[in-house]
Amino acid sequence: MKKTFGLALTAVLTLAAPSFAQNAATPAASETLPTVAPAAPGVFTATKKGANGYHLVVTGKKFTSRHDIEFYMAYRASEITQEQKGSWFTVTESRAKGDTAPVSHRDPAANRFSFRMEYFRPVWRYKTGAAPDWKRWSPFSGAAFPEADLKSASAYEASIDIVVRKGFMDDADPLAFEAGAVNDFLVNQVSPPQ
Repeated sequence: MKKTFGLALTAVLTLAAPSFAQNAATPAASETLPTVAPAAPGVFTATKKGANGYHLVVTGKKFTSRHDIEFYMAYRASEITQEQKGSWFTVTESRAKGDTAPVSHRDPAANRFSFRMEYFRPVWRYKTGAAPDWKRWSPFSGAAFPEADLKSASAYEASIDIVVRKGFMDDADPLAFEAGAVNDFLVNQVSPPQ
């Protein structure tokens, strides 16, 4: 009986082995990593700025929502950081004279996070109607976000500057973002703007 059981087990394993090997080599569709479609030409640009800096710009003609566009930019910032072999990035706040929002500071006593999306704050420009001039909105100005204007805008731009960093993240800095964590959080939530 032991010999019969052993032969039966060997036969089952022999039949299963090619199937197991095939499944191990080719991941199932549900196991493949999700990807974000590339943006159309001219929608997203990343311009090198200094040794480790980048100026990111999303340009579009059809405004969806502030959330969608800013999350897409954060996702692209995380991708650029990882492409440059960085592990985290910081954002540089683009402040202008007269801005009223408090300046962000390191806070060693604050809770520790991989990122704080409320500190990912691009500056916006937009055109309404046939007017040739761009209007500017800054998250540091104290003014409400001009969502109604952007919904009727003929063009818009959102921009932010980042610096790619290596090594351990400074988690006391609210302007610091761990690239891998941002990427994992946003990959299923974003798509390129239009």
